[in-house]
Amino acid sequence: MITLNGWQVPGYEIRINCGIKLPSDDLSGFGSFALSGDKGVKPGVITVNTKIPFVDSSELAELIGQAKSIDENGARTVFTINSDITQAYKIRKAKFNGEVKATELEEVKAWQVTFKLLEVLSTAERSQQQIDGKAKENSQTQAVDGHTTVQTAFEKSEGP
Repeated sequence: MITLNGWQVPGYEIRINCGIKLPSDDLSGFGSFALSGDKGVKPGVITVNTKIPFVDSSELAELIGQAKSIDENGARTVFTINSDITQAYKIRKAKFNGEVKATELEEVKAWQVTFKLLEVLSTAERSQQQIDGKAKENSQTQAVDGHTTVQTAFEKSEGP
């Protein structure tokens, strides 16, 4: 079972797959021991597969409506995700990403619906924002107009 902002995804035989990418570069030619260079942790991807009976076409329409929904700024809605597997991956917020696909299954009189959710504000992103905030607090503002600084110093100077 998976919920989006408290709304339970409809259907039966629901399968939820989660994954994260841990990319790296091959550095075997650059040193004697360095085999790969880490490139951080990318946002998680949740793939949901469900079957919605033909008689529940309103539930399919509601799911499609959720996927198309936008917030007050015109961006796709970010949902609070709740399921056991997403909690294990520490994925809390996500938005629909890619294709929302429904295929008719005549033998079981249902639609096979597949969609993906992309993690938003991942743990790695929040950590980076905290690091960026601390770096900004600890940095000093540099002069952006050197000419004005020199001109002011020249005008204040005394001499012939």
